[in-house]
Amino acid sequence: KRIAFKALEVKHLMKAANDKDDEELVNIIQIAAFTGARIEELCSLRAADVISVDMIKCLNITDAKTEAGNRKVPIHPSISDLIERLSKETKDGYLLSGLTFNKYNNRSNAIGKRFGNLKKKLGFGRSHVFHCFRNTVATLLENEGVPEGVAADIVGHEKRTITYGLYSGGTSTKPLTSIGTNLN
Repeated sequence: KRIAFKALEVKHLMKAANDKDDEELVNIIQIAAFTGARIEELCSLRAADVISVDMIKCLNITDAKTEAGNRKVPIHPSISDLIERLSKETKDGYLLSGLTFNKYNNRSNAIGKRFGNLKKKLGFGRSHVFHCFRNTVATLLENEGVPEGVAADIVGHEKRTITYGLYSGGTSTKPLTSIGTNLN
């Protein structure tokens, strides 16, 4: 069973990555902790995927695992400067610049292994993997009282009801910007 990272554990992971001078790992941990995006979704993001929707900056995830995973995730104020800097500094068009493709045409393999090694050295077991940032964000959203349908839109889960799952066009980005997390 996967377990959500606690806020202090996220900070501990980021500090350990920073102490190793692994800026790429620090960046992806921070973005994952505030978006709940899958590792390959993050590694596939291009600078051009930082868009404005209703005057709100969002990450436009278009290469998700599922159709529901294709979504616009409002950029949390805690990572807005990071996203802006990464967008401006890219050398290859990707938000997380410099990652290489593996033989399966995915960019997350090497950084995923670095994360795995880091978390293992810090004493995290098999129940804590990169995907657990999705658990973390879902838990934080639930604890903030965010309606489940809104949380599903943020993390890219299908809504199974007729009204919201079939007929709704999704949550507006406007109410999402006021959602905070306990990661600050």
